[in-house]
Amino acid sequence: MQAKTFNHLLGFSLFFLAHWFFGNLYEEIVLAPNQLANSYEALKSWQGYFTVTNQIYYYVPLTQIAVFVVCFLYVKSSNKKEKCLLKKASIFGLLSILITALIVTQLNLKLFFGDIEKYKEQIYNLSVIWLIGNAIRLYLVGTCLYLTFKTYILGQKTMIQITTTKLLPKQD
Repeated sequence: MQAKTFNHLLGFSLFFLAHWFFGNLYEEIVLAPNQLANSYEALKSWQGYFTVTNQIYYYVPLTQIAVFVVCFLYVKSSNKKEKCLLKKASIFGLLSILITALIVTQLNLKLFFGDIEKYKEQIYNLSVIWLIGNAIRLYLVGTCLYLTFKTYILGQKTMIQITTTKLLPKQD
C-alpha cells in the first residue's frame, strides 16, 4: 500500500474515532447525568425532543468503519512499530464496538427508544449502568484513538526522516 493512501486512511480513522470519542464524552458529561435527577421525566422529555433526528445518525456507520479501517491498516502495515500500535488500536476499537452493541441493545433501546412506562421502576438503575458502560466505552475508544494517533505521529517522523535524507547532501 502506498504511503499516501495509508496516511489518508489513517486520517479518516483519526477523524471519526475523535468524532466518536468526543460525542460520547459530551453525552457522559452533559446529557446523561440529567437522567439521574427525576429519571422518568427526564427520559420522557428526551424521547419527546428527539422526533426528527437522533444520535444514531451521528455515530452510525462512520465510527464503526473507522475501527475496521484501523484493522485493515494493521493487516497492511509493514513497519513493525506501526503494526504493533495498530494491533493494539484494533483490539481496543473492536472492544469499543462490542460494548457499544451491548449498550445499545440492553440499555438504549429501553431508555431512549423504548416504552419507558414499561421500565419506569428500572430507569434510574439503567441510567447509572449506562453512565458506567459509557465511561468504559470512553476508555476503550480513547485508547484506540490514542494508539492510532501515535501511529500517525510515527508515520510523520518516518516521512520527515526520509525527506531529510533525500534533501541533505551526503557527507564524506
